[in-house]
Amino acid sequence: MEANTDKDKSPARLLVIDDDPDTVNALKLGLINYGFLVDAFTDPEEALQKFKSNAESYSLMLLDIGMPALSGIHLAKKVKEANHNVKVLVLTGFGIRDIEFSKTFPPTQVDGIVQKPVRIRKLTDKILSLLGENKA
Repeated sequence: MEANTDKDKSPARLLVIDDDPDTVNALKLGLINYGFLVDAFTDPEEALQKFKSNAESYSLMLLDIGMPALSGIHLAKKVKEANHNVKVLVLTGFGIRDIEFSKTFPPTQVDGIVQKPVRIRKLTDKILSLLGENKA
């Protein structure tokens, strides 16, 4: 059996959640420009329902840590319960280092952290790294 070539490979499907509409729109547009399929939400409960309706179709969830009603960490836990293979990348505006983050949040729930503001290229590189793909 032949290995998939880049043109045969379907793009990764991402779920983006942030309570700030401007952030969600900027992330969605930027990630689409890099070839990802993106579903984006400002409501974490709505995003969770969308995820649960087709959990196996998502490769990665990108979410804000501080959201009303359902925090990013609680959302990550629920996502991992529905599909433990999906990668979870947390966005935060808080000054937190990876080492502090790993002590605070279980590694089984979160696969990586990115500080806001983030350049879309750096974010894309982090996503590709988590998905085990080469950088474009």
